[in-house]
Amino acid sequence: MKTKTLSIMATVPLYIASLGAVAWAEPSHPLDSLTRTEFETVTRVLTEAGRIDETSRFALVHLAAPDKKQVLVWRPGEELGRRAFASIRHDRQMYEAVVDLDKDKVVSWELIEGVQPALLDSEWVLSQQILRKDPAWQAALARRGLGGRRAVFCFPAFPGNFDRDWDQGNRRLGMVSCYATGSDKGLWGRPVEGLLAVVDYDEKTIVEIIDTGEVPVPEGGPAVARNQPTDMPAGGAGGRRFVVDGHWVSWDRWQFHLTIDPRVGPVLSQLSVSDGKRQRPVMYQGFASELFVPYMDPNENWYFRTYLDVGEYGIGASGTPLRLGKDCPADGELMGATFMGERGKPSEKRDLVCIFERITGDAAWSHYEMANQGSSMRRHTELVVRFIVWLGNYDYVLDYIFTETGSLKVRVGATGVVLTKAVTSQNMGEERAAEESAYGRLIAPGLVAVNHDHFFNFRLDLDVDGRNNSMVVDRLKRVDLDPAETGTPRRQIWQVFPELATNESDAMLNVQLARPALWRVINPGVENAAGNPVSFQLRPGKTAMTLLNDGEIAHRRAGFTAYHLWVTPYRGDEKYAAGDYPNRHPGGAGLPAWTSADRSIENTDLVLWYTVGMHHVVRAEDWPIMPVVHHEFEIRPFDFFDYNPTVTGENGNPEP
Repeated sequence: MKTKTLSIMATVPLYIASLGAVAWAEPSHPLDSLTRTEFETVTRVLTEAGRIDETSRFALVHLAAPDKKQVLVWRPGEELGRRAFASIRHDRQMYEAVVDLDKDKVVSWELIEGVQPALLDSEWVLSQQILRKDPAWQAALARRGLGGRRAVFCFPAFPGNFDRDWDQGNRRLGMVSCYATGSDKGLWGRPVEGLLAVVDYDEKTIVEIIDTGEVPVPEGGPAVARNQPTDMPAGGAGGRRFVVDGHWVSWDRWQFHLTIDPRVGPVLSQLSVSDGKRQRPVMYQGFASELFVPYMDPNENWYFRTYLDVGEYGIGASGTPLRLGKDCPADGELMGATFMGERGKPSEKRDLVCIFERITGDAAWSHYEMANQGSSMRRHTELVVRFIVWLGNYDYVLDYIFTETGSLKVRVGATGVVLTKAVTSQNMGEERAAEESAYGRLIAPGLVAVNHDHFFNFRLDLDVDGRNNSMVVDRLKRVDLDPAETGTPRRQIWQVFPELATNESDAMLNVQLARPALWRVINPGVENAAGNPVSFQLRPGKTAMTLLNDGEIAHRRAGFTAYHLWVTPYRGDEKYAAGDYPNRHPGGAGLPAWTSADRSIENTDLVLWYTVGMHHVVRAEDWPIMPVVHHEFEIRPFDFFDYNPTVTGENGNPEP
């Protein structure tokens, strides 16, 4: 391999923090998660500085990551420079604070006007309390035969910003809908339809009750057995090959740093692969930046259901505790995290991530050689980092899958319970059935599952053999031939025409089957043995494109869905595809705003933003619990190695 410029990062060292399955010991790397002691320091320092009091509420507290350049040159034994970032609601205003954890000092305290943070845990309880105290609401329930303290359970959601009367000003609003209790068939199949409360959480009052008429509460069900025979045996063979040392994970040729952020969930940092005696960087950081789930019913009780789950609710702190032998193989290793509560007290949550190895039963490669009548193959073995999050009715399984061939696959699985709407029709033969199922599908008597989308956006800060990268789009185009010139009967072929994306607008790309292209991040300063620039390709899998456009307010809330791929120059403060505070935002934040400057992306530090899309027309088989539907994409080496890295049996893995 030839290196044109000094762009290959030195080997990232492994070091032992002795955390085992629990990730809340003392930090030993600049990107390690905040510890309980550090969270307590944040509360103490802000209190002593007079910035917060007992009425203040922490919306988000996590590591204020050091500058990327500092992290890349940091070595064990050097000072860490630990700081924390906090979003805080205080006196009905939103503040951002940075606290120096080494010096016990408030570095910054800034008022952020006109924004609202994610849902607070206390607002779940407050929703119930406000509704129970309101006579008009209780009367509406009584008309539906739902009197009594525990007759319903109510769920808060944020209303976005649709320029309604109550959207004027920066009010802390929620939309609260309810489900009838008292059945063993679950809540989600028993919606109290036609009744919705607009709640002001600051004033602790109902702003408006939207009552569009009584609809009988469906029976729900059938009941889902809680203890299914789902035990998973050990996934590996011949002993576990991966090593977890604190936040560091090593397996085969891969090495990476793993933390769990309260907003985005698992964060994979400083991913690198071994190549001979060198550890070569691939990606500085990757995580799920946003999740947009818009429902397609314009009804007064449904139009606002356009959820931005990462920004409005947070997926990390909502992670489901995983169980060895149930949610992942019995020989996996579990990792937990410490999170800050809204009142400034930290707590540990165990077993949020499972790391495990598995043999898939597939071949990594296989070949039969006729000359010697012999066959050779290599079995496909993977390392999986699994995270499952509960978001109300839906659950999502997020897997980061590492392969021996140097690829990283990102797989999202949607499961849980579909969101339903109560109707009067019991089957499609009834007079009103077509009208009542116009925006969804009748999946059970009295229940319509509303059409909706899932759009997962991932922020991928690739560093292919260093930070100076460029984006190349390899266009596959048909070429017409003249047999008189070629001397052969062929009249058409296709060729590859590389296009260098020089600015952000060049890299706003969609998957188009009729216009195929390869999306590659190259390092123009490093060549492989054949003289080609080393690169990694983002290889889309099955995906969907939004059917909405800027004429729709809901689409403007999640403008990142306009393209499958965006590419931006690295900025440490550009983290979330729909912006820092999507709750109640009128739209246009995040990627559409940043890329409006059309910045240069040539030979610089690049960040890829890729969206996995899914249109969900619900079927009967998705009820009462939805089988997992997977969508995935792959980041794979493309001319990065000199040849298939698995053919030599290196890295302690002899060829099978």
